[in-house]
Amino acid sequence: MRTKLFPLLVLAGILSVSQTPAPLPGADPDAELQAPGSSKLLTDWMALHLGTIRSSKVPSHHIRQLAYIGVAVYESLVAGDPNYQSLAGQLNGYDFRPTVPPSGDFCWQASANAAFAETFRYFEANNPVTLSKADSMEQACKQNLTRKGFSDASIVAGSQYGSQVARQVIAWSITDGEDKANAPYALPKGTGLYEPTPPAFMNPIYPHMGDCRTFVRGSIDNTLPPAPPSFSQDPQSDFYKMAGEVYTISQQEDDKKVSTALFWDDFPNGITLTGGGHWESILMTVMKQLNLSLMDGAGVFAELFATMQDAAIGCFKAKYTYNQLRPVTYIQKYMNKSDWKPLIITPPHPEYPAAHAVISMSAATILTRLLGNNLAFTDNTYAYRQYPAHRFSNFIEAGHEAGMSRLYGGIHYKPSIEAGFAQGEKVADNVGKALVTRKNGMLSSQ
Repeated sequence: MRTKLFPLLVLAGILSVSQTPAPLPGADPDAELQAPGSSKLLTDWMALHLGTIRSSKVPSHHIRQLAYIGVAVYESLVAGDPNYQSLAGQLNGYDFRPTVPPSGDFCWQASANAAFAETFRYFEANNPVTLSKADSMEQACKQNLTRKGFSDASIVAGSQYGSQVARQVIAWSITDGEDKANAPYALPKGTGLYEPTPPAFMNPIYPHMGDCRTFVRGSIDNTLPPAPPSFSQDPQSDFYKMAGEVYTISQQEDDKKVSTALFWDDFPNGITLTGGGHWESILMTVMKQLNLSLMDGAGVFAELFATMQDAAIGCFKAKYTYNQLRPVTYIQKYMNKSDWKPLIITPPHPEYPAAHAVISMSAATILTRLLGNNLAFTDNTYAYRQYPAHRFSNFIEAGHEAGMSRLYGGIHYKPSIEAGFAQGEKVADNVGKALVTRKNGMLSSQ
């Protein structure tokens, strides 16, 4: 396993109150980018992004947003840290190499601030309230940098550079095929195939997402799960038994399983945070816990969400390859329990494999690769909903719980969750082997 850790440096360049002016922090990029806790700039923006998801009922693919934001922020900083390597030429179709700013009067934090602001505004362009909050956040960050002693010229130079990088990342994002992900789709008909589910009976979403460009070439190669159990109405068949397991669990009234299902019910409804938002919340917690530097935080952010986006693409490719029907359809129609309802709402797309299992295990696997397998943390994502925090010994444990929650919620069969775990791990392994961020393979925090 590759852990990325590098020795934490004590923040240098603090302005003195003596008569002789001290060097500006911008004169020492290493101290500015590697200072312990300097990832606060990112976690402040992440908190704003999570608030946006909470307050909006507009459906949005937040993993994709976060992946492009992460790349923009990382690329806005990487030229300032010789220990890190640009993703240009490593990412699929991205080869933008901006002119490296001079080493003089330049503020790297301003660059990251502008990159986050520019991409955030692009993805939330139809949300005036969010745009206003993003403008306020960007200005507040600039004012804070001024108070820290950065010159106006250095902040302007950094902001211009970060905006330039962000615009290039945005231009790259437009060509990934996402605009066709919800193109018209003729749902295959036949016994045992997916059917729109109650209560809304919506048309299936993202039927062409599997054709979108991945962030990393080859990341989903050889990750397609094997075919699910063959459909059967025979009570002795594997299919009937796995549906029966879903039904049996729903009748147990197990408080722990119910609370787990609700804790990971990230369906985007303006109250929950989506799967992407839930892992953004976990990352924000861990970044604070580890006191990560700005450069380290940007690297983990970019690699995490690029991995999750590729896992989502691979997952939806599999879903529309197999078009397996959901438990609610089978239990109501073929087990003659027409009044049965799952604990949580069934998302409008085919069942196999379980998306939460694929995406969460990809996140857990890449975070383990980056930060180690013994990092205990507390997930308090839904404190605002009065849900108790969940304590995990490591990321894999969290990924496993996220996947199993869908069985407890009545929306996935267990074999689909297990297939999802395997696919998510494979995608993360492919990404981890292909991408190089920290040149010596070590992060600063452990």
